[in-house]
Amino acid sequence: MGEWRDVVVVGAGPGGSAAAHYLARRGVDVLLVDKAEFPREKTCGDGLTPRAAAVLHDMGVLDALLRVGRPISGAEIVSPDGYSTGAPVPSQRGVPASMLVVPRITLDNVLRKRAIQSGAQFEGGVLVSGVEAAAGGVVIKAEQAGRPLVIKARLAMLATGASIGLLKRLGLLAKAPAVMLAARAYFDGIRGLTDRIQIRFDGVPLPGYGWIFPVSPSSANVGAGFFPPRWSRRAPASPRAVLDMFLRGRFVSAALDGAHQAGPAKSYPLRVDFPDAPTFGGGMLLVGEAAGLVNPLTGEGIDYALESAQIAAEHAARGLAEGTLSLKRCEEYDRHLRARFGRLFTFCRRVRDASLNATLLNRLARIASGRDDLKMLLINVALGNREVSETLSVATALKKAFALAR
Repeated sequence: MGEWRDVVVVGAGPGGSAAAHYLARRGVDVLLVDKAEFPREKTCGDGLTPRAAAVLHDMGVLDALLRVGRPISGAEIVSPDGYSTGAPVPSQRGVPASMLVVPRITLDNVLRKRAIQSGAQFEGGVLVSGVEAAAGGVVIKAEQAGRPLVIKARLAMLATGASIGLLKRLGLLAKAPAVMLAARAYFDGIRGLTDRIQIRFDGVPLPGYGWIFPVSPSSANVGAGFFPPRWSRRAPASPRAVLDMFLRGRFVSAALDGAHQAGPAKSYPLRVDFPDAPTFGGGMLLVGEAAGLVNPLTGEGIDYALESAQIAAEHAARGLAEGTLSLKRCEEYDRHLRARFGRLFTFCRRVRDASLNATLLNRLARIASGRDDLKMLLINVALGNREVSETLSVATALKKAFALAR
């Protein structure tokens, strides 16, 4: 790999593969690398929001994913005292599905193959250890099959997810980022599953939530996530302990009665530090969770990974065409991300902090059960839909909720 590449994308998760696809579709010479060989499993909640579905449709893979995933028609929000309210998932014009659940071992491989079909080259088993500035671009130092590997590129994109080792070595992270901690397991033989997801606040420490996301008519991804002690007075022992607590809850244990766990439970961190996170370095753009782009309320990150990949590819392709892959171009990428997601993340942080109040959550669920407007407001907040987050402050949302109850 002694020749120069236009762009090297490090990490073939949703953000990396989407970036490689959009770059290659613009005629950019792009190499996509990952430390793993594919297909490979990735621990996640597996939910794809309407925002994610819209990008997947644009990429031309949504129909294929609908054949292997579980289409979702609605969402149930369950309060800390077990009261449930639900609503349909809002549809998007021209998109054949509002939401779906697809295990990451399937999703990531479909997206990687799409990038290759679009013209990107893929290399697996590549462990990147460093990125250094060089005349005309960057030099990426890596190892493949035990042999040192050097790749030269005009630009690097880092889509390395929650892994921060490389970012720390590059001096991009001065301290450990804020994270949400989560654990999930798959269950088979579940009776009574519908085509709705469940977002549950019962049996978990607040702020935090549990979920039941169906992956088939009788199986589901079941998990729980919480925020570490800086947001919570009582520190759970571990993500696995929180998952066990959730599974033992009265309502969840009843829902899973007769089901059996398929495979081990797995825990994982989720970076939720976008407002404070770097989004670029010398000759590098950061995509998705590598830039802290995980919703600080819900822990959802696939939609932001896909959307930031689109933005990164746009800026990179334009810079390559103009011959201006400079600090200014990277700063423009950063401003684009801040304008796109900044208000949303501020809003979701405030809602997260308000969700410490179990009494408030219980009351909202009961009010919403009789008010379609409020149901849709809660569902849009839970799914991170932009139009709600940018037009309503937390105070305004709560005032509207209680006004609707009168």
